[in-house]
Amino acid sequence: MQAEKNQEQDQLDYKTLLANAKQALKLEYQKSSALASQLQAIKTQLEQVQTENKTLRESAYEDVIRHFEARTQAAEALALKTEVRQKFLEANGCKDDESFDTLWNSIKNKVQIQDGEVRIVAQNGTPKFTLTGSMMNLRDFIQSLKQDPISRKFFLN
Repeated sequence: MQAEKNQEQDQLDYKTLLANAKQALKLEYQKSSALASQLQAIKTQLEQVQTENKTLRESAYEDVIRHFEARTQAAEALALKTEVRQKFLEANGCKDDESFDTLWNSIKNKVQIQDGEVRIVAQNGTPKFTLTGSMMNLRDFIQSLKQDPISRKFFLN
């Protein structure tokens, strides 16, 4: 009888241990599940931050690029104006009668720098050519201005 009692007690202890183990396992699973959810939320936040950083980085690069492109364009425009002024002074007998700026404002859209070269263009942007069929250079352009009835007044001779 005692042996039966011990066996029943052992079975009860075994069932209690099994129930406790199941409960502990269930709690561990819930903790693991909660941690997995937290980890997924952190990964999602990380992806968002990385995307924002990439956008900001690209935006900053674009701003820097725009800044330097603007500086380059300003330097090219100044170089172009200086070169045209030099040719103007050569054609005008090296006498600047302070009329160049007015002349420049009327012709600056006809003179461009493309691929590091000065090009003379028509209003529609196509290159201008001389009567001989070669592309018009700056010297030819200044000479044509001297012969033009409107721009002739900017030259001394």
